[in-house]
Amino acid sequence: MKYQQLCEDIIAKVGGRDNVRDVSHCITRLRFHLKDEGLAKTDELKSMKGVVDVIQAGGQYQVVIGATVEAVYNDLVQVGGFDAQPALDIDEGDVAKKGDPFTRLLAVISEILQPILGVLMAGGFIKSMLALCKVAGWLSADSSTYVALSAIGDSVFYYFPLIIGWTSAKKFGLKPVMGMALGGVLVYPTLVALTGGDALYTIGAGTIFESSVYGDIFGIPLIIKDYSSTILPAIFIVWIASKVHKTLSNALPALVSSFLSNILTLFICGILGLVIVGPVMTILSNIVAQLILALINIQPALAGLVIGTFWSLLVMFGLHWGIIPLWFLNVSTYGYDFINPLVYAGGCAIAGAVLGVIIRTKDSEDNAVVNVPALVSSIFGVNEPALYAILLPRKRLMWATFLSAGVGGAVAGFMGAKLYSFGASGPLGFPSFINPAGIDAGFIGLVASGVIAFVLALIAALIIGTKKDEGGPSLNITVD
Repeated sequence: MKYQQLCEDIIAKVGGRDNVRDVSHCITRLRFHLKDEGLAKTDELKSMKGVVDVIQAGGQYQVVIGATVEAVYNDLVQVGGFDAQPALDIDEGDVAKKGDPFTRLLAVISEILQPILGVLMAGGFIKSMLALCKVAGWLSADSSTYVALSAIGDSVFYYFPLIIGWTSAKKFGLKPVMGMALGGVLVYPTLVALTGGDALYTIGAGTIFESSVYGDIFGIPLIIKDYSSTILPAIFIVWIASKVHKTLSNALPALVSSFLSNILTLFICGILGLVIVGPVMTILSNIVAQLILALINIQPALAGLVIGTFWSLLVMFGLHWGIIPLWFLNVSTYGYDFINPLVYAGGCAIAGAVLGVIIRTKDSEDNAVVNVPALVSSIFGVNEPALYAILLPRKRLMWATFLSAGVGGAVAGFMGAKLYSFGASGPLGFPSFINPAGIDAGFIGLVASGVIAFVLALIAALIIGTKKDEGGPSLNITVD
């Protein structure tokens, strides 16, 4: 049995076989009913490799395992001779109930991301290797080989809302296939293709509510954005769907409840996602973009500090789409962009933090499976694996890394760094910031911003260490 030793240790730490009344499992946890919880060695359990956390709630002694909980449970019932119990397709998320709303939101996101991080790491590594091949001239971006390999590496990122729909549904107690269907609406190719053409008209022109309309649903304006690689829209849509489905299941006659509740949930929430959740995200993106432009007009260094610090969060929540078009507009209008350099140091900061975690990590398996691939991906501009697998479960290190990026952004803003062309992402993208007239103070400031952010985040990781949040969800990286 793969997890025999882990199961034997867990049984011993909960007070032995005779102290267990019964044990079941949900999406991430082993749920024990113990005769005497005072016999359990909670602190020792928390420190065990393979155990994320221990939570005592609702009369249960819950050992949080993570994505491998089902396999661990199957071995546990054999090792301990327990009666197997049906799996619970819920996860109450007691951890997520602690702290302020933003902290709870991050905790929920952590739990939702947990099952897919192995594939995310794999996709990020393939993308980084392709970037290396392109920069080295080994593969042309126009070749069919490059296109095919890019599809393999990028599919998890492009269809992120669909995948997030599945894990969100498991978190909120909705059927996973319903979550996938709703997430898929956001990246449906025909709808996404509409954004490549001319908009029918614009509403709220000249205001923060300005949005391009590409059609309508029953007369309601259809505002479409590129939601690939985003997290928050799919999570909110599936959360709403879980409430709608539960309400319908309870309200409809039993004879037609199963059939009609699925139809109505998909129909109602699909429309809500396109005409409410999506546009709300668009409006929030526009607000963020206007705030950033206002800060730049006041003081570029201040703008660099703010946008550099919060850029990764904006990307994670999908609120950056109102800013990215400004990069292209500025380059085409002025020949350069002054916004992109303010966020450039973020990738350098993430790489520095991951290197610090690698240095501090004593477990060679964690380094080989998680940390080193995340570092390689960050070097080539793919930051999602490091952000979700390493920083998100370590909030103190995450904020230290973001602040390091902000300091770098402030340096870039103060020195007047500019982007002149679009090239490689991450630390390999330095040449894109060289003035066609020659190296100037702006480029020197851009290089300094990346180096400073990298060093500050590295130092922060070395000081803070590798410990994950106390009582917070940890992310186990596995590829089954």
